[in-house]
Amino acid sequence: MVFVMSPIRPSAVLWDFDGTLVDTEEVWVQTEIEVMARYGVAWSYEQGVALCGASGPATMRAMWAEATSQLGEPLDIAPEAFWSQVPEGVLRHLETMGPPWRPGVPELLADLSNRGVPMAVVSASPPELLNAGLQQLPDGFFGTMVSGPEMPRGKPAPDAYLMAAERLGVETFDCIVVEDSVPGTAAGRASGAVVIAVPAMLPLPTAPGQVNLDTLAGLTVDDMSRIWHEVRASE
Repeated sequence: MVFVMSPIRPSAVLWDFDGTLVDTEEVWVQTEIEVMARYGVAWSYEQGVALCGASGPATMRAMWAEATSQLGEPLDIAPEAFWSQVPEGVLRHLETMGPPWRPGVPELLADLSNRGVPMAVVSASPPELLNAGLQQLPDGFFGTMVSGPEMPRGKPAPDAYLMAAERLGVETFDCIVVEDSVPGTAAGRASGAVVIAVPAMLPLPTAPGQVNLDTLAGLTVDDMSRIWHEVRASE
């Protein structure tokens, strides 16, 4: 592939939220355990971790199936009402404790903003939860947000990242996606973006078009530009 090595790349950075911007995956898992316990159902930490990065509907189906299996009959509550208790619990945590930013995130967001790089948040979480975290940041960091209810298909499908890039007026080829999960990194790669993978709860395999990092601490816009150009040069 031949392309011009433009210094303006990446044209935008598209961020996952849970486990990437904020260290909330642990909160999600513990909240799932608490909600299941209300109905007398055991839900292990390992079961929760295995679903990190999955869409809300996918996690709901897994929890619902486990509850039905253990109890021998469906719960006496609508599945949507049952599941809603989980994001509501995570939202209460964010509103009470504030967002636990992952290392290096506030500094990198400020660097990107100061350099005029457009950004978006792309997450399966509901908008109320995303707003609870993002309102702790200065206005104007993110040009758009794609939340769970808007996604035509959840990750690993690329739909949400394609939607975010379109809203920002850029091509995903020119973007960097930052993710922490297997479904999320797969969605980023499928969209055509370069992916920076920083694991949260589970190790991430390597893949073409993806650069794995241990942390975002110390990462700069110049580093991201170098990563984008190096990945594109290797294709």
